[in-house]
Amino acid sequence: MPFQVSTLAALQATLAQRVDGSVFWTPEEARLALNETLRDWNLLVGRWRATLTLSTAAPAAGVPTVEYALGATLIYGTRVKVGSAPALTPTSIFELDYGRPSWRYETTATGGDVPTAPLLWAPISLQRIAIWPATATAGSNDLLVEGVAATPVLVHAGDFVDLSEAVVDLVVDFALHVLAFKEGGARFAATQDTLTDFLQAAAEENGLLKASQAFRRYAGLDRRRDLQKSKDAPNKVAELLAPPAPAPAP
Repeated sequence: MPFQVSTLAALQATLAQRVDGSVFWTPEEARLALNETLRDWNLLVGRWRATLTLSTAAPAAGVPTVEYALGATLIYGTRVKVGSAPALTPTSIFELDYGRPSWRYETTATGGDVPTAPLLWAPISLQRIAIWPATATAGSNDLLVEGVAATPVLVHAGDFVDLSEAVVDLVVDFALHVLAFKEGGARFAATQDTLTDFLQAAAEENGLLKASQAFRRYAGLDRRRDLQKSKDAPNKVAELLAPPAPAPAP
């Protein structure tokens, strides 16, 4: 479905039309609810994208630089590259800590079984990532982080976002759900279905969400991941560093 431009004024007008009775919020509260809804949608489906370019750093006082901040440009990273090399393999801090306890002290010049170029990246928080191994020398604009950009903030009546008509309907309905929390009671209960519709639409928009633990918990889906083996479970670090299997005997 093609995208369309929707201004803050138009969204507020549509929101006012969907009230079953008196309007129980101010225009400013409506603006805040719409912006909150846009942030939720962007967090769940990654509607707005951007690429952040950072310079890699050399060890400082002998300690490798493994962590990098994304700043205000990105909400979170989804893909990381160093220079023209292939994209780094995603992993987690848990796997790095337990699969490679010395990872924070290793660089591309360490030698042994440590790769000579960064191989893995892991999210530390929404706006901070780590790479392994750390670079041994500084590089200019070598780290390319692709991810979800900060959500546009609607402030003035003419400010706009580009969304499909179906998503605009979801945004307005969910904003009504957010606003109904102020009043509570039967009016808030009557908007609960909009939360379900919002989450289901997000899952359809981005199929990867169904495999996301955070999303599954938020949506109240099953908890099968909690039943997976944790002790001595295989990890990405060990998998990538494992020697190749010997060829079968002729």
